[in-house]
Parts: sequence; structure tokens; C-alpha cells
Amino acid sequence: MNKYHLVWADEFNYSGKPDPSKWNYDTGNKHWGNNEVQYYTDGANVQVNQGMMIIQGRIETLEDSPYTSCRLTTYQRKHFQYGRIAVKAKLPSAKGSWPAIWMLPVDKRGANPIPWPKCGEIDIMEHVTSMMDTIHVSLHTEKYNHIIRTQRTFFEKIAGVTQSFHEYAMDWMEDYIEFFIDGKSFHRFDRHVLGFDDSEAGWPFDKPYYLIINLAIGGSWGGEVKVDEYPCDFPIEYVRYYEIIDE
Repeated sequence: MNKYHLVWADEFNYSGKPDPSKWNYDTGNKHWGNNEVQYYTDGANVQVNQGMMIIQGRIETLEDSPYTSCRLTTYQRKHFQYGRIAVKAKLPSAKGSWPAIWMLPVDKRGANPIPWPKCGEIDIMEHVTSMMDTIHVSLHTEKYNHIIRTQRTFFEKIAGVTQSFHEYAMDWMEDYIEFFIDGKSFHRFDRHVLGFDDSEAGWPFDKPYYLIINLAIGGSWGGEVKVDEYPCDFPIEYVRYYEIIDE
């Protein structure tokens, strides 16, 4: 059984903006690869208060975008390679909201970026309101990705998932990535499985990644936006990173 040693966290036990030593922002309205049109602001749509970090999606026009929201990352703050990441959050139910907890590799950015999907992507939690009681997890790689309909993905149905806080976690080891909700394992992707490519094209997960927490609105998967259900909040109670001691 794995044992865990906490080495980095944000418990949001302060007030104001997210700790700049731990978080920065992706900003703008680039459509972000999924045809969303929200504008990600530089901190205007996030606040830490009463022990939580709250991302807020709003119906407001900014630089020709009809919605604003926030996309926080740990890029150049904290990079991860293996271990457990756990995030406790309550998902919004506003139609068209698309919250996500996910990771991209550091080598996707910089002077010589490796393009997506070759670089890799780990989706710890995604939720869209067209499938209200369903949580998705996925791995995207050059060989397995949603553009060519080969991604390694899995979903779990949880009745009333938007009505309370849940912990979304991932154990990332050299030979597998396992996903958990509230401490219960619900899917494990193994590297060495008959019929799957375990080279870098199929498993680019042996390098540093950074964490992203964002609230998209609409787009190709978020779908129709019901504007009278906004603003909507995506509160996060904690973000924790553990070293895993494999026993």
C-alpha cells in the first residue's frame, strides 16, 4: 500500500488574491484549443476568502469576449514529477460551465515548445453540465488523443456531484496513473498494457508537469451557456502534493 508524505500545499488560510509564490495566471481569449470564448483575467475573477479559493465565471464583455473567468497555474512556481495531487472542490452547476483540474508538461512552454498532443496532458477532473453527474479523467498523448478519437479516458457517475465538496486526486507513478474521488480509486491507467504503445508517443509522463485549475465557459464541450445562471463559483478548499512512498 502506498504511503504519502505532504511536501507542498495551499490550504487557502489567508485572504485576498491567491499566493503569487504558488500561482500565476494564463490570460486572454485565445479560444484555448476548445473553441471557448471566455476571457481569462489576471486575477480579477478569483479571490481567497474564508479558507477557500473561489474562481468565478461571469457574463460580461471584455475585449470582445462575452464571458470572463480565471485559469490558474503553477508554471514556474511548482513543477511536479510523480507523486499524489489532491484537490478538494465543489463544482458549479451553471449550464455551460466547464471546470477542470489538469496538468501540462513544462516542455510545452519555453523557447522550443513541444506541441500538443505530443507533449502529453493529464486530466485529473473535468465536468460539463450536459453530463451533470459525471466526472471525466483522461490521458492525452501523441498516439492517444481526442482529436483522433483514441484518448485513454474514463468517466464515473456520482449523483449530485455539484451539490457538495469532493476530493479529486491522482497517484502518478512511473508505470501507472491512478485516479481517486474521495479517497476511492475509480480508474487506473497502466503503462505496460498489451495493445498499448508504452513509448514516449503513448506515455510522455516521465518528465515535469505543472498544475492548472480553471473554469471554462461554453466551447466545444462546455456547450450552451444559460446566462441567467451566472455568475457561478468554483470554490477550492485545498490543493496538496505528496511524495509517494511505495511499499
